[in-house]
Amino acid sequence: MAEKTKILMLGNSRSGKTCFMVGMYTATQGGSTFSFKATDPDEGVRLTAVWSTIVYNSGDDRWPPTTDQPKIYNFELCYAYKPLMEFEWLDYRGGSMLDLSSDDNVRILKDYAAQSNGFFFCISGKYLRDPVTEANLQEIAVDSQANLMSNYLQDLNLNSTRPDQNKSFPIVIIVTMYDYCYHRDKRELIEDVKKIFPPLFASNSGWLVMICPVTLGKELAQNSDNGKIEPKNLDVPVAFVLYSILTEQVQIQQEKLREIEDRLDDLESSNRVNQWINRAEIKKLNKSFEQADMQFKKTIEMINILAREQDLSSTDIYLSGKRIQIDLN
Repeated sequence: MAEKTKILMLGNSRSGKTCFMVGMYTATQGGSTFSFKATDPDEGVRLTAVWSTIVYNSGDDRWPPTTDQPKIYNFELCYAYKPLMEFEWLDYRGGSMLDLSSDDNVRILKDYAAQSNGFFFCISGKYLRDPVTEANLQEIAVDSQANLMSNYLQDLNLNSTRPDQNKSFPIVIIVTMYDYCYHRDKRELIEDVKKIFPPLFASNSGWLVMICPVTLGKELAQNSDNGKIEPKNLDVPVAFVLYSILTEQVQIQQEKLREIEDRLDDLESSNRVNQWINRAEIKKLNKSFEQADMQFKKTIEMINILAREQDLSSTDIYLSGKRIQIDLN
């Protein structure tokens, strides 16, 4: 199983971060060959109980309270109940981005951001019910705290972890509560989201970005107290992050295999005396090659599993501002 992946989800206290996380964990349990498992069984029970409350209760009692203390969740992404990848997920108080840099919550956020493998930016569909214009753009950016989310990307650059061709750093802009936007043309909505985060779509920026609308139910915008829970697209952001990490791993593993092969060719092409002298190193390199090749094949297998189970070909994914198509098949 690949090493643990850390995801930081940023959004204000009304963006639905916790509901998305709970829905992602529980809503996929019965309808997909992919599933999530909490490494702490008691945590899994608590998350399932929260989801049951959302599904079966009504009124204000159906929705979980806003997070008041940062909490790290540990998940396993499974295929056919077999672990594929470990995830670590930070849920935090949405107002933390407004706190001073000396605040403990802010330090936790910044430290976690520096260790993260990808960011999820949450923008509530409530801010996108109407078109984004020059007149309301700044108000939306401030109210949704999109302007503060960008600061964490700038911190990445200052820490010399700017994304480039050799290192994937996926960003998912999640339009939560998409039920508020069903009346809008989706292409216009996507373009409006890009207006809120223009640096992510600049030419030659290197940013790999998905824009993904999600909802817990299309009726909720009109009736949040009693609307039917019908989750949509909750699994797509994690599938995208998994794809990004796996493709990066393939490139790294291929390079490692080439380096070992080149070294073996040098040693084995020498005369017999030198081969005998270097026999221990040749044996060690052959073993390293077998181990690296096995890991490479496992990664390819995981990508093939993802290709069979998840269609990313029609999603809105951009690299340096240019829309790209990912067809895993």
